[in-house]
Amino acid sequence: MKSIYRNQWDLFKESYLKIFIWLFILFIASSFAVYAIMVKNPDLATTLMNQVSKMFEEKDLMGPDTTSFELALGLFKNNTLACITLLVTGFLPIFLPAIAILIMNGAIIGVMFAFMNLNGQAIMPMFFAGIVPHGIFEIPAIILSGALAFYVSLGVYRKINNGNYSFRACTVNVFKTFIFICIPLLVFAAIIEAFITPHILGSFI
Repeated sequence: MKSIYRNQWDLFKESYLKIFIWLFILFIASSFAVYAIMVKNPDLATTLMNQVSKMFEEKDLMGPDTTSFELALGLFKNNTLACITLLVTGFLPIFLPAIAILIMNGAIIGVMFAFMNLNGQAIMPMFFAGIVPHGIFEIPAIILSGALAFYVSLGVYRKINNGNYSFRACTVNVFKTFIFICIPLLVFAAIIEAFITPHILGSFI
């Protein structure tokens, strides 16, 4: 296992790091930009927050009888599907779908925090208690999935321009990274969000 993760670390530094950093900046920038826009447009913020709430309700993750284990499983399935969708967009070498998905995820955070601010709710307790504990695993998994999508798209172009380029090696590397890095991050995120985050939120809020 040590050799696997050592190889993954080397691959991340050599192939994914620059893309990861740019996508992370894009994610954060979209959150701040949307937050700034929503704060100046309360009606729009309320409308979008209602849509976000409806979107989460439709996923039916938190019923009255849902156990923490069932919640963790549901969160893992939902987030894994989202990351797989993001990764698969890389096979359409136009980059825009991956960018759009990441911007949308960042925008949702901006909408939520703007809505809280407009309703006189404290943002920092929610951020540190409700986002950070599981977000330190979930957000990197999402952004890394985006970086993998970009890497695949670049691989498509490299194959087109260079017949000797091994697109097979490219896809094998990507799927190994997804399995050995993204999936464990999503497992940790789901466990923390289901079992730990509610208790932390109860202490802060």
